[in-house]
Amino acid sequence: MAAPTTVSTSDIARIADVGRATVTNWRRRHPDFPAPIGGTEARPTFSLEDVEEWLAEHGRLPQFTEAQQLWRELLREAEGPGLTEAMARAALFLVFLEREGQSSPETHYVPFAEGADLYDGLGDSVGGDIGPALQDMPEPLSVLRSTSLMRELAAAAARQAPDEVLSDLLDRYAGESRGRGSGTPEAVAGFMATLARAASPDDALTTVLDPACGTGVLLEAARVRGATQLDGQDRDLHLAQLAAARLSLGLGGTGYCSVDAEDALAQSRHTGGEFDAVVCHPPYNDRDWGADELAYDSRWEYGLPSRSESELAWVQHCLSRVRPGGAVVMLLPPSVASRGTGRRIRAELVRRGALRAVLALPAGAAPPAHIGLHLWVLRRPGGDSDAGAGHVLFMNCRSLPDVKGRGGRPMVTYRELLTTPEKCPAMPGVYRAVPVTDLLDDTVDLTPAPRLASPSERPQVDELRRTLSGRRNSLGSVLLEASTLAPREEWGVSRTGAPWTLVPLADLIRTGALALLRPKAAGSGDSNGDHPVLTAADVNERRSPSGRGAVADEDAVRIQTGDVIIPGTLLSAGKTVARVVDEADAGALLGRNLHLLRPDTARLDPWFLAGFLADPANVQRASQGTSIVRVDARRLQVPLLPLEEQRSYGSAFLRLHTFTTVLHRAMLQGEQTAAQLRAALTAGAFQPPPPA
Repeated sequence: MAAPTTVSTSDIARIADVGRATVTNWRRRHPDFPAPIGGTEARPTFSLEDVEEWLAEHGRLPQFTEAQQLWRELLREAEGPGLTEAMARAALFLVFLEREGQSSPETHYVPFAEGADLYDGLGDSVGGDIGPALQDMPEPLSVLRSTSLMRELAAAAARQAPDEVLSDLLDRYAGESRGRGSGTPEAVAGFMATLARAASPDDALTTVLDPACGTGVLLEAARVRGATQLDGQDRDLHLAQLAAARLSLGLGGTGYCSVDAEDALAQSRHTGGEFDAVVCHPPYNDRDWGADELAYDSRWEYGLPSRSESELAWVQHCLSRVRPGGAVVMLLPPSVASRGTGRRIRAELVRRGALRAVLALPAGAAPPAHIGLHLWVLRRPGGDSDAGAGHVLFMNCRSLPDVKGRGGRPMVTYRELLTTPEKCPAMPGVYRAVPVTDLLDDTVDLTPAPRLASPSERPQVDELRRTLSGRRNSLGSVLLEASTLAPREEWGVSRTGAPWTLVPLADLIRTGALALLRPKAAGSGDSNGDHPVLTAADVNERRSPSGRGAVADEDAVRIQTGDVIIPGTLLSAGKTVARVVDEADAGALLGRNLHLLRPDTARLDPWFLAGFLADPANVQRASQGTSIVRVDARRLQVPLLPLEEQRSYGSAFLRLHTFTTVLHRAMLQGEQTAAQLRAALTAGAFQPPPPA
């Protein structure tokens, strides 16, 4: 008989949506509250079944969404093997469902619920292109023990694509797991993949390796940016399986992925020089990395790492795996830049032109939250990698940089900064290219902050004056436009509140008044194409389509005039946006993590729809998550109103949109003007005006 699933006091608080103090109060005041069945006196554990029964009897068990119920079933599955293994099993089951192409829960789970050996089916279905990570599954055991979890996974896969189901589970897993395997936030992973592409000789990624891949978040980011051959390694078998399933679902049969369950430092099937790029978030402070056993390894081209310098061992391992000129991007703790035990290796990396950039991320950008980690960008010497090797770029990323595409390019691109840093004028306090000769001192301290503290060269005053004069004139014009658009007339006041009935979008979709479209594959960001793609960042930042993709993919979605687009994920519940496609955007491809709503204009006004969908309260009711908020578009609501009344509201929403767009442009121009004036003052080019 299986042991009962246990929960802690904190778990009960989450289930009932109350605080821990409330649970403690229930235990004290209610004699019938379930007794502990394990744990300690200070940290007791209870039977989940008994707790749920008690909560239901007392009317305190909340109604769960489908996603919440799926996660609860997964936690039950994790009770024995642990959460990571349960996640891996669920991910492999989703791969099986996707490969089989079935869509009915009844046909999905029944054969396995009756005791069939799922491993055989998985091996036949996906073993060929997932690679060795599947080889060590326990053969006599079905991948999933819980038939109810199979049922929930199959039902979820019938509602949405299996890769989206896994993405939702991975978001929750990242919140529950604090280990290295899920420790790279998606924003940081995306930035790292962008840097790897920018630092590559031909500004493209095809073959990419992550030798410590965890759940595969870095390889997934590389895939989104065009990589089609993905290789991963992780010494944790279940993380390797989870990464393999994630990548297989993401590629959708359009590329190759292989993930090995192995310690890349101690043993690796890769011989070296095979990849265009390596992206890696290695283990930190690992004193058992094999310093003695690997003392004579040929990878230590820049010096033998000491036992305390595991990170520099990983740096050299990654460099050995890229072809000459290939790029390496690594997420490292700041101490690697300055520890005395690593001075000689750092000096060699700088002297031989391997190290190209050190970027300081703000504290909180990636775990641990109290430390600002560094990104190291390296290129393996040889080939066409000599350009820019005489300088090292230092950058202070006060917030994660906004990677703009061709639709809104900054004055200096990451590619220019990483390949020809000596040609890029320094921006005080933000970035600066330092000659190699200035770094080779007694400490070889590669911490960015000291390198950015000194004032830059004096700017050309006449050029600054012309630039600032143009900025002031432009800013004045925008502010004048904003003042003319500001709402002035009195708007009518409703004395009865909202006099309408709300209807969920799911009902409008069912009746044909509205169509919901989402991209099913990576056509939303295929870097090999040249067709414009509207990305989630474009929607949030109110800019033109900046991504690039290929239109050959049959799953690609073209946007049309009058479409309403909302993000599928939000960084916080506070910022909401809905975009109505105009003629300038029409024809672009729909990017990832976006919902496209196509109204029947004979029944729904687009601006009416967008205005109500951007209401924060509406979005909050249809969302789940904390750090990353996922929006269920079908649960969003709009009022049932006649078309003429819709158009009246739509006209008002359009006027407000135009007003806020102009204000946004004024804010950006104002910030740019202030930043340039501040830089001119701190560089000594300008003097402050007399006090008012």
